[in-house]
This record gives sequence, structure tokens and C-alpha cells, in this order.
Amino acid sequence: MKKSTAKAIASIMCAVLALGALAGCGGAGSAPQSTPADPSSAAAGVVPAKSFNYYGISTGVTTEEYNAHPLAALLKEHTGYDVTYDQVPAGIEEGLTAINNIFINREDYQAINVTKDQFYSLLAQDALKDLKPYVDNSTNLKEVIADFGWETVAKDGGLYALPRKDAMKVTNWAIAYREDWLKEYNEANPGSEIPVPAAENGYSMSVSDFRAMLEYFKGKVPQGGAAFHVDVNAVVQEPIMPAFGIYNEWVDVDGKLTYYIDHPNFESYLAYMQGLFDDGLVAYAATAEEPNTVKMLQAKQLGAGRVFHWDAAAIEGAEGTDDSIGYISALVADEDKGDVAKLRQFSSESYQFFTVVPKYTSEEQTAAVVDWADKMLDKDFFRLLTIGEEGKTFTIKDGEYWPILPAFNDERNLSDRYLAAAREEDYAKYWLCRTRKTEAQNKLFSRANANIEATGVKSPIAVMPPNEVYDTTFSGAKRELDIALVTTMFSDTRMTVDQLRDIFAGNGGKEVTESVNAWYSTWENKATYNTVK
Repeated sequence: MKKSTAKAIASIMCAVLALGALAGCGGAGSAPQSTPADPSSAAAGVVPAKSFNYYGISTGVTTEEYNAHPLAALLKEHTGYDVTYDQVPAGIEEGLTAINNIFINREDYQAINVTKDQFYSLLAQDALKDLKPYVDNSTNLKEVIADFGWETVAKDGGLYALPRKDAMKVTNWAIAYREDWLKEYNEANPGSEIPVPAAENGYSMSVSDFRAMLEYFKGKVPQGGAAFHVDVNAVVQEPIMPAFGIYNEWVDVDGKLTYYIDHPNFESYLAYMQGLFDDGLVAYAATAEEPNTVKMLQAKQLGAGRVFHWDAAAIEGAEGTDDSIGYISALVADEDKGDVAKLRQFSSESYQFFTVVPKYTSEEQTAAVVDWADKMLDKDFFRLLTIGEEGKTFTIKDGEYWPILPAFNDERNLSDRYLAAAREEDYAKYWLCRTRKTEAQNKLFSRANANIEATGVKSPIAVMPPNEVYDTTFSGAKRELDIALVTTMFSDTRMTVDQLRDIFAGNGGKEVTESVNAWYSTWENKATYNTVK
């Protein structure tokens, strides 16, 4: 997090400290006190309010359109609650200010969707309502949200938010490459073919085969092109580093969280990348104005490059797929060639959004918020809310959910903006509709994530509570390291690994590492967070 952003979150709290004395006064702008049908999540003796105001994440549409969307009416019909929706401004600083003002001014919002850092800061200042009495009375919430989710919002026996998890564990990256050129190479080199990334090898490739492929590509690209392209500052090549035993930016090494520069295998990764550069196999974009990997692939000037899964349609086109393009999920060490069990990938999965209730909110309004969230998780309704009607907005093929376009986009594109929580196991299946909006995106995403549950390694930093040293210092240390690595990796000027480590440490990296490990050493989920080692 940028230092200014961390300070902005902290500034919320200076005013929030005063809320405790006022917490018993009830919420501003009291809502009507009539009861929807079957208030199952209401605590004993509490009659839920009939309506409340919800402050959600940015939607990309106007607030008027947000409220007028058919999904808002669908939720009202099913839950019985009349909810008025508002949304945070799109800008980061503007969003922080808006959340700040809600708590400072005791604005008339009873449910607010906040980020992880905002949640933990508010929790530390005792600004949030304990939702446990209502969650305990719920029908769905306590059953469909994992224990780990509830642990992230727990404090002193209470529950202070409804946590919403990422739909599933994913990797966002893959290496796009010219599959037609690789097949051409194999036809011309019988007996020394390079296995084409496919389901049986987890769409992986060994480091030596990858280099051999790039050597062939070097002779295929037109003038001004490149065998392999690295975008500006992309010194962390997520699909390449796992071949050298580095499975995420921050990983557990002998029980300690270690940044990749301090990983014992970093020197091998650096030497591999330098070797590619020295042999003319890598082109680096020194500025953001230079063509990036996607644009070079579009222009047929590139053999391979690391891309994000949402780049697929730009690379292959919005209609159909391009057989000349293939995807590598990650590289593996030569001794692990073809062994899916040895494949490892950067991945992420965490609780990023939290629906909170300000402490000044009345019990009746609090009951309404939790009961509304609980009712949207009714099994059949949750599917209707998130992906619509079978045969109209989605279809089922071999047990998998596929969008029907354009109906899915027209009717369910905003569905995630109404979610206070999710049926976690079900949503992991439904959410894939969003990755299947084009054949190209489905191709890239499905190949990159073909075995992600067995291959993906997550960074514990994603679930770390706010850490002042990390929040204010890490970005600066990373920036200085990135600058040094660009020079060392993609020019003739070279630094030693020790010099690079000194740059990170000397710009605050040492203090950051000590601070994150002060938390990590006492984290009770340390041993179980990553099931893939």
C-alpha cells in the first residue's frame, strides 16, 4: 500500500475514536421498523427494520442505474428488504475519503462494503457492530462461509463483518507463445521435439525446452520483434520463477516469510534470465510508451511473453480462438519435465471485501442487514442472483456453468456488486461463467488454472492484517529493488545478488521482513494456509 493511502486509512480512525461514547445513541436517519417475512437472522427479541442503506464498491454505472437495475428489485422481492444502494467513488483516495466521512459524520448507512485494510483499521478502533448474535441465528451465513473466513473477522468472541472470499484460488498469469512455430520446430527436428504444453503436462514446459523454443523463435520474428518480451518493470516473471523453487513473491522458507530476493534460489533465476538476455532472446520495454507484450502479439512481432488471463480476447480476438497462440501455465525444472505433480504456480485466494455495520447502527437496522445478507444466500436464489436462469443466461455442459451471451452480460454483469457474502463452494463454480465470456479467455484461463488447486501456492501477505511498517515502507523498498533488477537483468551493467539484497534491505526491506515475521510467527493458520507446499 502507498504511504499516503495508509495514512488516509489511519486518518479515519482519529475521528472514529469518538464513536464509542456515542455508540448507544442509534443510527442517523432511522429506518421504518416493520418486519419482513421470516426474519431468520434476527437476534432473539429484535424486530428487524424494513429498510436500510447500503454503501458498496464502485459499479461502473451511475448510482441511479445501480438502484434501478432489475437485480435490486429481485433482491427486494426475495428478501423483503427495501435497500437503497450507494457506491464508493472510483478513485482510491476519493474512496478512502468517502468511507472516512461515513464514520466521522455518522452518515445514514447501515451496511458498508470495505477492503481488508479498512476493515482491520475500523476493527482496531472499536468502530464496528458485533454481528455474532445475528450470524448465530442465521440460516445460511454460518454454514456457507468457511471457518477461516469467520476467523478473519473475529475479535474477543465477536464477529465484526460478513467476509466475502475470492471465488476461487487462481493464477492470473501465463506465457502466451506461438504454438504454430513450436509445432513447426518439432516437424523440422524429429527426435528432439519439444513437448507442446497440454493437459497431460499441466500446460507446463521445462526451462531448457523453453530456452530452445526461444532460440528457434529468434529466427522467426520479423525485424523489430523479439523471441520473448518483458513489459516495463516486470522483473517478477510469475510463470518462470516456480521452476527455480520460488512459488510467490513472499513465501515460507524454513518457517519464515521471505521476499523473493532473499530466497536461496533467487541467484539461479537471475542467472537464467540474464542468460536469455545475453543471447538476444529477451526484449525489455524500458518505458510504458513502448509496445507491450499484448500489442506485440497482436502485431505478430513476438514469439512469447507473460500475459494476464483477461488479455486473451485482445490477443486472439473477441470471436473464437487463434490456433497459432498457445499458453504455458508455468515452467518447471528440467528434472520435473512432464510431471504435473511437481508443477507449482503463483496463486491468490483471500477475503478481500467485508460488509460491516457501523457501531452507531441500531439493533433493528443491524438485524435487517444480516438477515438480508442471509436470505440472498438461499441456495436456489443465490444461483439466480449470480448467474440467472438456465437456458436464458447460462447453460450447463458436463456439470460446468457457461454463460449465454449477450444475455449473461446484459442481465448478470453487475451481480457481484450486490453480494454481501457468497455461498463459497457454489460461487467457485458459478464465477467461472465470467471467465468464459469469450472463447479466448476461457482457453487462456482454463489452461493457466488447469490444476491450480494442486499447484497454486498463495502468499500469506494477502491475508495479513494492516502492518504499519509494511504499509508505509514496502512499496519504496520494492521500487528501488525493481530499478536495480531491471539494470541487472536487462542490460550489460550487473550487480551481484548480495548487492541487490542490500538495496532491498537498505531501503526498508530488512525492517519490513522483520515486521511481517513478527505477525507470521504467531499466526495460528501458518501451517494450514497453504495446502500446496
